[in-house]
Amino acid sequence: MATDMKTFKLFVCLFVVLLASCEKEEDFRVDTDDSVLMTHSDSVAASASYNKILTHTASGEAYPIFIMADGYDITEVNNGTYNKAVQKALDALFDREPMSSLKPYIDVYSVTAISARSGIGSKKFNTAFSTYFPDIEKSSEVIGDSLSVMACAEKALQNYGYSKQEARNIVLDHSLMIVLLNSSQYAGVTYFCTIRKSPDGFPVGNAISYIPVNPVINVKGMYGFKGDVFNELIQHEAVGHGIGKLGDEYWYDDPTDYPEYQTPTDYAITLFNNLFTNGYMRNIHYDAQVSGGHDIESTSWIYPFAIDDRYASENLRWYPGAYVYVNKFFRPSYFSIMNSSVDTRNNTFNVPSRASIYRNVRRVANSSWQWNYDEFIDFDHKGVTTSAAKGSGGDVDTPIVMPAKLHKSPFSRLAH
Repeated sequence: MATDMKTFKLFVCLFVVLLASCEKEEDFRVDTDDSVLMTHSDSVAASASYNKILTHTASGEAYPIFIMADGYDITEVNNGTYNKAVQKALDALFDREPMSSLKPYIDVYSVTAISARSGIGSKKFNTAFSTYFPDIEKSSEVIGDSLSVMACAEKALQNYGYSKQEARNIVLDHSLMIVLLNSSQYAGVTYFCTIRKSPDGFPVGNAISYIPVNPVINVKGMYGFKGDVFNELIQHEAVGHGIGKLGDEYWYDDPTDYPEYQTPTDYAITLFNNLFTNGYMRNIHYDAQVSGGHDIESTSWIYPFAIDDRYASENLRWYPGAYVYVNKFFRPSYFSIMNSSVDTRNNTFNVPSRASIYRNVRRVANSSWQWNYDEFIDFDHKGVTTSAAKGSGGDVDTPIVMPAKLHKSPFSRLAH
């Protein structure tokens, strides 16, 4: 069993949020005034083509999502390979709840950007968004030209009637950008490039998810998993992190291989607190003392669900292990897609996470909308309410995903 789990850990993907910083690593916010994008070349955006592939049907505005791809040359664009990748992502976005039922509140734009070469490698090559895997043997990190990604999103909105300033505000304040990578590498990462909250407490900020379009994993052992996990990566990275502003619910419990993830550093705690203060990661609990029964406080985001008999099957409480750490961080359910996307028990969102995704989509689509618990319950029970939290909370050998280093925001290279 130990050998099987060692093998598993070598193949599992990174599901981590790379947080924005400015001139110093200790900073978390980014100077996102107009000058940031204005000083960046819009050459990719100018040469790309745009299409609106989904239009919201509910009244009001919509939550904007932009899908683009990197590492596709002119041949792959002309023969339809590029468009097939975009369609695959569109289908994956809505293949489970709560996104299936939120479709009426969402606009999706496609961006076609032609690369000079096909494929994504371990070094930066001449592709549209300059994406690459910097440490392909040890990490599933992805680095790309996020400023060009945002410039393309901005241009897409302008092509559909928004002024330049309106488009820029939307892209910076509340948008999701998905960059598909022409690769079968098992990887995935989401950047938060702006982090703040509205005066009444809603999380504000954009996100960019870099996801290979054909990620394949072959793991032998107790889980017997083999195959393409693209849909799961879209849900975990783009929907969970990008839209829901959720934290990772996995942890690394091997003190020999991963001693640095047993107890969080002061820096990691400060990082988390900044996010939490701005309305992010409300599915994660931090306990500085690591003592007591870790009861769910009445002020917690998940408290109403934990005491609601309609969600008793989700077994909500604070389970030790989250935010990649064994100690001091806790998650609300034993299993969830924010824990692991590989184990087939973990392929849905728990109810606090579904509620966060719902809240953020509805708020962006209507700035005057306010959270209502009963309204959400009605919405949730009309959809698929099968819990991700199917376990009893016992100690089982669940797969854990490997974290990677936190990196500076793409803005940081312009901050000097």
